[in-house]
Formats: sequence, C-alpha cells, structure tokens
Amino acid sequence: MELESYTCDLCILQKIESVTHLFLRCNFAKAYWASIGVSVITTRPLLNIFKQIKEKLQTPLHMEIIILMAWIIWVMRNDWIFKDIDPSVDICKRHFMSEMTLLNHRLKFFSLL
Repeated sequence: MELESYTCDLCILQKIESVTHLFLRCNFAKAYWASIGVSVITTRPLLNIFKQIKEKLQTPLHMEIIILMAWIIWVMRNDWIFKDIDPSVDICKRHFMSEMTLLNHRLKFFSLL
C-alpha cells in the first residue's frame, strides 16, 4: 500500500512504524508498558523481549496481558490518526485496567464450571 509516510505517529522520534517499534520500542509504548511496571531492553530480538515481559509479569496471564497491551496501543494509535484524539498513557492504563477487570470476571465464571 502506498502511503504518504511510514513513520510512527505516536513517536516523537519519527521512526519507521514496524510492528516491533509500534508495540514495544516507541517512546509511547515504552511509557505505557512502564505504567504497569514493565520495562525491558527493547534492542533485543522480538522473542527475547517477550521472554523479558513474561519474566517481569510472573503470571500465567502474561500472553493475555501482552495481547491486551498491544490492542490498546493499536486503538490509541488509530484514535490519534483517524479521530484526532491525543494519545495518553493514562487513558491507555485506565482502558487496560477496565479490560483486566472484565477478564478477571470471565476467569471466575469459567472456574465455576
């Protein structure tokens, strides 16, 4: 697809928007991950970064958290591009906490079955 620009819209460094950059290496993504207590060395290969996150989280729900974090970054990016809503780590964290609460309710429901 031909685009006007391939730079990350969330990043003040204007780096090329790759999957790894957007979800893990962008300054916005790093601040968002740090807001839940996760900071990792993002210069390592992608699989090593995920291993670091798993070790930091120390929960069997680490994959759910990684997926949810990526989803919220994606939504925030799209809100910024398409709706002109300023990206905010605080908004992301509130959205994350809300989704984690819903996940917790689902887990309790399934444990009753």
